Amino acid sequence: MEQKPISNAPMILGIIGGILGLPAAICSGACAAGLSTLADGATSQSSQDAGNVFMWLGLIAAIVGLASAFLYKKNPKGWGAMMLLAGILSGITLVTFNFLSFVVCILFLIGGVIALTQKKPSVA
Repeated sequence: MEQKPISNAPMILGIIGGILGLPAAICSGACAAGLSTLADGATSQSSQDAGNVFMWLGLIAAIVGLASAFLYKKNPKGWGAMMLLAGILSGITLVTFNFLSFVVCILFLIGGVIALTQKKPSVA
């Protein structure tokens, strides 16, 4: 029986999501800071803190997603779960109405689901 290789789709989706996640994180931070200035009683410090939280959240998601894409072939199930975690983290930044974060979230979630649901190659 011929051995079927592991799909490269999660790795490709993770790399694209990680690369797009870096500018998305910066944009999420800027959008969060801008949105928080619209709140009543918001100080410049609270606006800056909101921007920093969303920027770091997006950066962590991008780094985890990119790392899971590169290490995916070693342990598809484990790194697929990490890619799902990166998708959830980037999904949290969607409250800043950042479309690029939406794209990154979808890429990570699709890659993670594919990694978790694919069959192991059969060895005979």
